[in-house]
This record gives sequence, structure tokens and C-alpha cells, in this order.
Amino acid sequence: MAGKWGKWIEVRVDDRLPTRGDRPAHMHCAQPDIFWAALLEKAYAKLYGGYAFLKFGTVGRALQDLTGAVVQSVPPSGPLLGGAVPRSTLLVAISGVEKETKRRRSGLLSEHPYSVTGLARVRANSSDSSQASGQSGDTSLIRLRSPWIGGEWGGVWCGAWSERSWEWNALNERDRELLSSRSSNDCEFWMAVSEFLSRFVVIWLAHIGPDDWALEPGLHTRTPWRAALAVRQWRAGFNAGGPHKFIETTATNPQFRIRVPAGHPAKAHVVVAVSQKYECYRSRNYEDEEIGFTIYEVPPGMQRVTPQYVSEQMPLDFAPLSNLREIATFFALPAGDFVVMPHSQQHREGRFLLRIFADQHTDVWEVNEENLVIQNIAAEFCDERTIDARILYKLRTRYPHEIDATQLQAILKAHGGNNRGFRGLGGINCGPSLELCRGMLALRDPALGGRLSIEHVPALIGLMRFWKAAFRRCGPSSSGTATISRGIWASKVSSYCLRGLLWAGGSTASNKVLEALVSRFTRSRQITLEGYLLSMARLHLAHERYHSLDAKAKASPLSLEEMILMTIYS
Repeated sequence: MAGKWGKWIEVRVDDRLPTRGDRPAHMHCAQPDIFWAALLEKAYAKLYGGYAFLKFGTVGRALQDLTGAVVQSVPPSGPLLGGAVPRSTLLVAISGVEKETKRRRSGLLSEHPYSVTGLARVRANSSDSSQASGQSGDTSLIRLRSPWIGGEWGGVWCGAWSERSWEWNALNERDRELLSSRSSNDCEFWMAVSEFLSRFVVIWLAHIGPDDWALEPGLHTRTPWRAALAVRQWRAGFNAGGPHKFIETTATNPQFRIRVPAGHPAKAHVVVAVSQKYECYRSRNYEDEEIGFTIYEVPPGMQRVTPQYVSEQMPLDFAPLSNLREIATFFALPAGDFVVMPHSQQHREGRFLLRIFADQHTDVWEVNEENLVIQNIAAEFCDERTIDARILYKLRTRYPHEIDATQLQAILKAHGGNNRGFRGLGGINCGPSLELCRGMLALRDPALGGRLSIEHVPALIGLMRFWKAAFRRCGPSSSGTATISRGIWASKVSSYCLRGLLWAGGSTASNKVLEALVSRFTRSRQITLEGYLLSMARLHLAHERYHSLDAKAKASPLSLEEMILMTIYS
């Protein structure tokens, strides 16, 4: 089994191994009749397409593949060790480069990985022995495991607090026995934390999720993480807003809320990891795209990070864009509300996996809106008190009692009454299209006959006026997100503004519905007035159809969101 993008995949191999002489050609065990290491290496090579591809790997990538964990690389520090070792976290430390003479004295191998297996704090038995051994007060020790066992390349520490060093004489017999039993393997050894920090240059942390923690008995002595996982995608024009320097669009990135409840005595330790979609097979340099994330601290009452909030507030922290498989950062968060926004380059499409681990109870959810009609403008404009009698009189004298979409289009283009906003401006895009007129007609055609009573035309004109005013008010921007030319019908607004345009028109939409609207009614990351009006018409039509079904039946076969998505693509 191998961990790949948040899930386990099965790799099957046979027991035929490449050999050199009478031994396996690559990895092998000291005992000639044990082959598990060579079989593991063969399975790992198959995952990447061959043994030759293994030489391009890193310690972090191997840890992620073999454990399925969230992996991050950090410089060594005492507080980091104290926080990570007690949790369900595997630690691998990489030793620094040493000259041959120093290496032989210390016993450590240069630039080699060592597993961190434990921590301890000891105190000398007497003040005399402490002074004689050069120790004062408590001493912090760290237990490491060498990748080699015995022989010239044992890689076992030979300095202070090694197996036969005289520093152990300063401890009482009980402590010596206790620490000795904890390092029962031949390849394990103790050393002072201060010595460790001076001789090791990097630590790889593999944060094990709660599901894998439950399957591994060796981790049950450690505190498990709480985890939240989400697989999402960036779509250009919808939620591929880029990093926080793009103030106009970064707030459109997917947003995930972390709420740390008050009342806990300590800060919550949280790991945030974002990984891009990747393939292991023959992927020497697959990570050619850049990913990152930004985290903001927000007031409890704020539903969503907005462009205005981004322009006024600096992020609490951010992971800069890097062309890595996965970006992971460790946080200590106080009680409060925080929003994580995974991002890639602006307008870059792709799938990503977000994982959030916490060591105490925290609430994590994706920021999303409900599908609502906040202000039912369509119903308001149907009120007889708001209808201009003069417009209705002119329409009755010139058109039949019932009209179709083609006649409605002619009315909106040439007979808008005082509706100067819909008068043609010449050339193409000079008014509502036939598709838009069909959509508006459907709002007042519950019988699905394809015809509209002339009595409803003034209400539709007023409704289109209102939506056009909202588009003009919210669309144009000094930053260049809108292009106004040849009148309002030819104007184009950035599709990233669609959420705000819906709000201005009296509606809200879920992330899924908003993505469908962008896909259906925008072109080249821009939306025209026509596309906006079609979006509003489809949303209102879906709401009316859904509530009509709900009134006729006790249990509707579709959810409101499903009804809206079907209507958008109809």
C-alpha cells in the first residue's frame, strides 16, 4: 500500500528480485534469508515506474508515500521537538556535513536520516557528580535511531550520553534502567538536545492522520490528531483568485473556517496542508505548478473574507507560492475564528487537497452561502400599484393579448416606454437577445405554453431595470475589472465579481451554483449584462419552480440546489 493524495492505493509485486551475485542488487537485510526490505523497495520502484526513478526522490516524499501523512520540513528547535513527539507525528532528522575526522569521533553519518523516537529530561544524582560531569540542573535528552546497525557504518553517536559515556554515572540506578529499557534496539542511542541542535540541520515531520493512527499500534502511545479533509478545485474566473497580493480576486479563493473555542488553557496546535493533484508514476519533476495558502483572523460575525477586508487587513500568516507537491505549516492558534484560503497562481486551474489537523477540539467547515432570494424583486414588480398604466395602455393597443419571446424582444428593444436603458444603441449587442427574452418569459409562464400575457410585460421591464442598475452599480471598477464600451449592453465585468452582483440583485448562491453560473454564462473570465440577466432569471425561475413543487407535494424529489443546477443548464 502507498499513500497518494490523501488515500491509499495498492501496489502488487511478485517475489522475483534483481540480484548481484547471490544477494539482492539493491536494498537488502543483514540476514540472507529475510527479503521484506527488497520487496518493499520493489513495490516502491513500481509505484514510480522503475528503480532508476528512485534516485530522484527526497526524504519528505518517501515519508509521504509510505505513511500517507502530512509532511513538512522545518529547522530543528527544542519547542518543536516537545510539541511534535507526544503527538501522532513521525520525525526524521537529517545530520549536517562533518569532516572525516570529526565524523569518526562523533560516530554520526553525514547528511543521513535519523528517526527521532523519544525525549527525556534527567537530573544528576548529586551536585558533586553534576559539577564533575559538567551538568547543571536538568538535562534534556533525545533518542535517535540510526539507519544502519553495527559495523563501520553503524552511525551511532559516540559522544556525551552515548551508551558507554560516563555521564550516565550521575543518574540514579532507576533512571538509568528506565532510559536503557526505552532504547532497547541496537541502533538507538541518546544524546543531549543541545548537541542534537548543533549537529542536525533539518527535521522532517510526518503528521499521521487519525485513521492511520488507529491502524498502527506503535502510535497508540501518542495523542492522535483531529482531522478535516476536503478535495476541491480552482476554476479560472470563479475561484482561482491567486495569492493575497491580488486584492480584487484573492477573496474568491475557496475559504475554510477554523474556530478555536474559548475555555481551553493552551493554544490549539494546528497543521494546515495543501497539496496539488499529482501522479507518482514516472513523475521526476511533476510539481511544475506553484501552490500556497493564506490564513486570516476574522471577527466571529464575518461570514466570508471580502476584497475590502483583504485591502484593509494583513493576513495572519501565509505560505508563499512554491512548486512543491504539498505545502504544510504548523500553527499555534488562540481562541478565535480563522479563515484558510488555499490558492495557486491567479487564473490557474487544478485540483487540490486540503488537510487540517488539530490537537484539540476545533470546528472546521467550508465557507458557503445558502441559495436564497433575499429580496423577491420579481414579486414586487408584479404589484399592480407599481405598474405604469401608460406603458400598459400603449402595449395593449399595439400587441395581442398574449405574446411570444420574439414579440417580447421587439417590445424591449423598441417600446420600453420610459425605459431608455433598453433602447437599442445600433450595431450588435444592441439589446436583449432572444435567449434572454425566453428566460424572462418563463418567469411568468407557469403553464409552460411559451407565451406571456401582455399584462406582465411592464413588470418584466421594471425587473430588468432593477438588475441592470445593480450591474452598473457593482460592475465597473477603478482596478479595471470592467470594460464599458458602446453602452451598457456591450460592457464586460470580471466573472470574479459575480457573487457580489448576485447579492446586489437580491440573491445568494452556494459555491456549487456559483461555479455553474460562471461556467454557463461567462466567457474568457468576463460576464456581460446579458449573462448577468440570464443568471438572475434562471435563479428566480428555479426558486419559483422548486417552491411550486414543494407546495404540491409533501416531499420534493429534488433539493433546491439540484433544481437550480438543472435550471441553469436547461
